[in-house]
Amino acid sequence: MLKLHRKSIVSAVVAAGCLVPAASALADGGPPPPVAANGNPVRMEGTGVPTPTAFAFGMKTVFVGSGPAEGGNAPTGLFTVGGGGPATKVPGTPEVVFGLAWHEHELYVSDGPEILAFAGWNGTSFSSSRVVSSPGGDFPGFNGIAFGRDGMLYAGVALDPAYDDNANPAKFANDVLRISPTTGHATVFSTGLRQPFQMTFVDGNRHPYVTALSEDSTDIVPKDAIVVARKGANFGFPTCEWGFVHSCDGFAKPLVTLHQHTSPMGISAIGRQLYVSMFGGLNGTYSTFGVWSMPASGGKFAPFLTGFAAPTIGLGTHNGRVYVGDLTGTIYSVRA
Repeated sequence: MLKLHRKSIVSAVVAAGCLVPAASALADGGPPPPVAANGNPVRMEGTGVPTPTAFAFGMKTVFVGSGPAEGGNAPTGLFTVGGGGPATKVPGTPEVVFGLAWHEHELYVSDGPEILAFAGWNGTSFSSSRVVSSPGGDFPGFNGIAFGRDGMLYAGVALDPAYDDNANPAKFANDVLRISPTTGHATVFSTGLRQPFQMTFVDGNRHPYVTALSEDSTDIVPKDAIVVARKGANFGFPTCEWGFVHSCDGFAKPLVTLHQHTSPMGISAIGRQLYVSMFGGLNGTYSTFGVWSMPASGGKFAPFLTGFAAPTIGLGTHNGRVYVGDLTGTIYSVRA
């Protein structure tokens, strides 16, 4: 099995767990749609988005980011979808996208080394862009991004695979950052997270909810987790290994820990309900990948969208609908 990290792109998604290839036997005309536990019809929004990583919604447009493609051959980057047909690539935007956020008429895009903001959307292209943050040097890169209630931009810092199970001395490594969208000034908000991948904000809460991926190259594999990244919190990586409680004494606790290799990818919320796409499935065996839901206060996950032809990655919510993409490059949505 291959693992993919931002700086060593060899397959289809950033993951702490092992990766499996997309389903090889799909029905003619495309894969069958997944099934929603609430019985609502599932709508296909578009096709042809390799490795869908993130969503944003603005100006009546559904934007989807694409990470590196399997084999590196397919067009990747920023797309728009709608109507169920082939996705449309947005010209003049990065070739790889790890995070998206719409704020104050601008689309914020993390492409790894930088966060950029695009403005002047006309339904086809943007008229201008600017660099929001570009730490440079040995900075490991940006993962998912989201805007908080304070109007500040929050971002997870990607994993440098050279530091898979040990501390990276690089600036901002293993951190969740708080960034001014105007000046680009970044400060550490939370730390001690091996791979904070995607994040969201929940109604009534000023702290980001973050999917966090643990290492799998060690003899004893820690659990993956979802954390509430509070200001000043230290979740203990690499000292703390979730699931082995004595190693985590004195460190901040996750909202919930998940089975090894669950690989929680996208995360978003509708009201006080969380929706999470599980690349490895809730039991970490690649037999239950899909979208699962849980109260934002914590508790047990329940299946929300299952029956995908391939593992799920990016997830977003908008106007009461949950949007998700899988490794076939298909984007679906369903009303929650």
